[in-house]
Amino acid sequence: MIPWTPETRTVIFSATKAVGALIIAMCVDRGYVKYEDLIISFWPEFGQNGKENITVDWIMTHKAGLAALEEKITIEDAQNHERMAKILERATTNWIPGTRSGYHAITYGWLVDQIVRHVDPKRRGAAQFFKEEVSDKHEAAKK
Repeated sequence: MIPWTPETRTVIFSATKAVGALIIAMCVDRGYVKYEDLIISFWPEFGQNGKENITVDWIMTHKAGLAALEEKITIEDAQNHERMAKILERATTNWIPGTRSGYHAITYGWLVDQIVRHVDPKRRGAAQFFKEEVSDKHEAAKK
């Protein structure tokens, strides 16, 4: 067995979903949004192609029907929140939202990021929100 060290490289995959859930919980706690809020209440453009009834809760619990996107996504798209917002706005659902669950392995992070960008008074993305509100405040980078 190879020993685990501070230099050991590994994949983290869905470990960041807990971070996304924490960020949204903080937004809920601060009154920026409620889990039962429709996404279109703060991001009207999202309500295309059968997505008008999707709630924050359905995104957080993988019931939004957006487990996979049909539109091809480039690296440039994936790294640009404005492009991803447009792609998510145009997206069609994989099933009727709220009727079943399906792991939003890839889309979850982009959806969380857009929720935060739309409800945070400072309009920060999820990464910046986490850095300023969690990491910096608790000096996580120094530990």
